Amino acid sequence: MKKLLLLLILSFFSAQSFAVSCHDGSEPIKSVSDDGSYFVFNCSSGNEQSSSSNKTSKVDSAKSGISIENDPNIDFFKPPLKPYPTEQLYTWGFMWRIVDFNNDGLVDVIYIGTMHLSNSSIQCTYQVCSDQQIDDANKPQPALYLGGADGKLHYSPELLIDNRDNKGMALGRQLLIADYNNDKVLDIYIADHGVGKADGYRDSYYLSQPNGTWLESSNTHLSDNNFKVYDHGGATGDIDNDGDMDIVITAMNAGFWCLMNNGSGFLTKRKCGGSFAFALEIADMDNDGDLDAIVGGHEYSTYSNMLTGIHWNDGRGNFYDTTPLKQYRDKWGTIPEVSASDLDNDGDMDIVYSRVGKSYKGAAIQIIENLGNKQFKDHGIIPLVSAAGWIDGIRFRDLDKDGDIDLYLSSDTLKVSGAVVINNGNFDFSLIMPPESYELYEKLDVNIYSIVSKKVLTKEEQAMEDELAEFEAELEEKLAADISRIKAEVAAEVAAQALEEELIEIELAELEAELLEENKSSPLFDGRYSFTISRYNENDGSQRLGNGYIEINNGIMTIAKEGRTLDTGSIDLYDSFAGQINKTGNIMGSLKIDVLIGKTELELVNLNGSIDTPLQGKWDHYFDVILKLGEKE
Repeated sequence: MKKLLLLLILSFFSAQSFAVSCHDGSEPIKSVSDDGSYFVFNCSSGNEQSSSSNKTSKVDSAKSGISIENDPNIDFFKPPLKPYPTEQLYTWGFMWRIVDFNNDGLVDVIYIGTMHLSNSSIQCTYQVCSDQQIDDANKPQPALYLGGADGKLHYSPELLIDNRDNKGMALGRQLLIADYNNDKVLDIYIADHGVGKADGYRDSYYLSQPNGTWLESSNTHLSDNNFKVYDHGGATGDIDNDGDMDIVITAMNAGFWCLMNNGSGFLTKRKCGGSFAFALEIADMDNDGDLDAIVGGHEYSTYSNMLTGIHWNDGRGNFYDTTPLKQYRDKWGTIPEVSASDLDNDGDMDIVYSRVGKSYKGAAIQIIENLGNKQFKDHGIIPLVSAAGWIDGIRFRDLDKDGDIDLYLSSDTLKVSGAVVINNGNFDFSLIMPPESYELYEKLDVNIYSIVSKKVLTKEEQAMEDELAEFEAELEEKLAADISRIKAEVAAEVAAQALEEELIEIELAELEAELLEENKSSPLFDGRYSFTISRYNENDGSQRLGNGYIEINNGIMTIAKEGRTLDTGSIDLYDSFAGQINKTGNIMGSLKIDVLIGKTELELVNLNGSIDTPLQGKWDHYFDVILKLGEKE
């Protein structure tokens, strides 16, 4: 009964860039996908891997992070959305995990988030913030809450020790929980993709200590303690089957980085194939005994080279061969998160993608069935909301206790967080939104924790049992009243938030209209201009790549067919250029180009500048492209 009360109370206080070569040194074979929208890369030797009898199965809890995250032995409940002091620590992005950190049999909760961008120490935005500003900021630590015997979660900041001069996290995007140093206690790796730009920030790595604390150990246990990468996606698991937990993270336009564990928790980074993705999870998708990588990202035309699909593990922790999966680029073309579980009890892992529309508007999930033999069947989209409220976490439990796995969806938006997708069997699912979904956690708690006495009682024991039952009934009646009150408050808050979001939508529409008018193309600068195009890096300097003429007609910019040169590829690449100039002379454009001589590595570059200043944009994390206009002819 105590656990029932505890669980009920807690629930209510609350440009794809593949590696340049395969693992054997050969070049990947490039082909076009069935719908012609993206490339598929395969290594010829990738399918020759045979299974080994000493490989562990996909249900091995030490094998992958999703097994730890979805451990059925951990009591399940909806944690508080923003418990004190997380709202003081983080401005948004409240990611959490429920695990037993100190092996006391009680559930603990850990949160991460985004530092406050505007305060006495710095003035930043999500789009504009330098490394120096982030370094100088007062960055937050993870927030750890240990479950106590008193039935409460206790905020325990003293247990997380960070002795770095540059403490804390900028934007904690992924919580990768596993026993990295093999001491039977879970450790914490935080993938931090930073703010202000898309080249990332350094991560944080807390290892358990004999005295019951967790020490930030980047300086002693990472091969590169200041490695900065845009790791929007990350996952943990034993990718090389050597008995310890490794880490796989994504990088902007640079495939995967794998952090290989030597068994003591020391992680050495190396390239390992893959592709740039926003979402990443690893699971044994073909039952061959090794963990494969499921990825997803932007599917819109601007990002058509980002794969939605699977990179297959070659058995040695490299991810080259690919299988593409169904895309939904027209309406739900952004994938912020992905996970996997056996939804039909057939012994293989099925896939669930979190999806949003453009500008992260709306929320939906996509469910894909694993048919075996690397064949998959898409079961379509289940939309949740049309406004803001994207799904940042997908968890799996048998919530209705019918023998199959259901989905629990988390978000930092109240009206989405705690939504449940009930598995009815045969890939038929029912969506239950908050606050109605809260009933399922109550039902789950009752099923687990209600106690039925089997003993024949004496009169005295029966009298005591009756007295206790009467007392429990009074408590349950009071708790039911509290629950009804809280539900009413939640419903009122949801309604108020919906109204606020509607007003915000109106304001955004007005702002967008103003911006469209401001950036509307203008004929004021019509004419023909010469240009030069170069690549630039602050260490290497500038190298001219070509030249030609830009023609502006009614504010629309194109590159003339005649008189153009390009040292790094066909001059026909200039036909991909699109641009416009507004009445104040500001220019926005894009161009698909290769800046490396002798290689074919095309990237779409977004160029920004003006009639008086060069147009500039990032080609990758190293080179910028600069297009400089000459005088009007």
